[in-house]
Amino acid sequence: MAASAAMAQDAAVEPVAATVGGGVSSIHILVGLAVAQSIIILALGGILRDLAGSGGWAARITGKGGRMLLLLPLLAVASSANAQAYQGAAGPPSESTMFWWLFAANALLFLVICLQLRWIKMLTAVVTPAIEVIPKAKHANAPSWVGNVWAKLNRQVKLEDEQKIELDHDYDGIRELDNVLPPWWLWLFYGTIAWGVLYLVNVHVIKVWPQQDVEYANEMNKAKADVAAYLATQTNLVDENNVTFTDEAAVINEGRTLYSTFCTACHGADAAGSENSVGPNLTDAYWLHGGGIKNVFRTITHGVPEKGMIAWKTQLQPAEIRAIASYILTRAGQGGPGQKAPQGELWKEEGATAGTDSLQTAAPAAQ
Repeated sequence: MAASAAMAQDAAVEPVAATVGGGVSSIHILVGLAVAQSIIILALGGILRDLAGSGGWAARITGKGGRMLLLLPLLAVASSANAQAYQGAAGPPSESTMFWWLFAANALLFLVICLQLRWIKMLTAVVTPAIEVIPKAKHANAPSWVGNVWAKLNRQVKLEDEQKIELDHDYDGIRELDNVLPPWWLWLFYGTIAWGVLYLVNVHVIKVWPQQDVEYANEMNKAKADVAAYLATQTNLVDENNVTFTDEAAVINEGRTLYSTFCTACHGADAAGSENSVGPNLTDAYWLHGGGIKNVFRTITHGVPEKGMIAWKTQLQPAEIRAIASYILTRAGQGGPGQKAPQGELWKEEGATAGTDSLQTAAPAAQ
């Protein structure tokens, strides 16, 4: 019995440890399962006490061979296990240790429930008077074993004894009986009260469990981080709404190579163009279709058909278009003496100062 109580006490630290350690879902599930099993054990304990009563049942149990005498010490085990259910621990163990302690505690609680159910069946057979063998016609209305157990679980009063619990009220011939609440329902109700007290103390007093709004915010932040990490690996999911500038050497080198292959013919090798070039100067601060990484990306992606620039989305991947756009923005202010005259409107990134360079004011590789 002492060993079982120790196991239950170790399982009790798990809810706090699991929350402090990061709120692992499997640990939360085991904690909830332990609480539910504890409530069931309490309810079954009340049922066993109701079945046992205080009369001559002990003599009848002894007459069955004495095996039912095990009921009392094992009931003490169940009570001890539940009494230890939520004691604190000296220090938070590892999540792996918490999981296995909770697993062992739940296994012990499940064993106690199985034993209690067996005792209920055995005790019901002991306390239920033996039914005489009578003709089937007379025995047809006798209660079944299931009916007897259900009556005990609900403390049902026999039909012939209802006058003992009848209230002195008569509503147009309708009689009211003073039936008690079913023990199993009552113990479940007590369990919800116990859980409410436990939750209140842990969340609002000692604050070892997070409040619902904090837990929700933490989960949302974690979800956003997970989504961002996933999107970072999915380079082809980039579009003009979420594209960002990067000056990573690998990306810029890729953009330079792609620019030389696809853009030089219209915008010149240095992106500054010339008076004879088809495309505009991409190194100054003036843009025909808007500057900045998003506008540059959009222009390259969809093109400018009315000016002869094709939509490169049919030939280039989004990650490649981003590399070209980032490379173009690094060319800001590097046009040579033969660069093409400015075209379009002066572009200034929102919030930028007059001295902002083209990393903040640059635009599409092809306008």
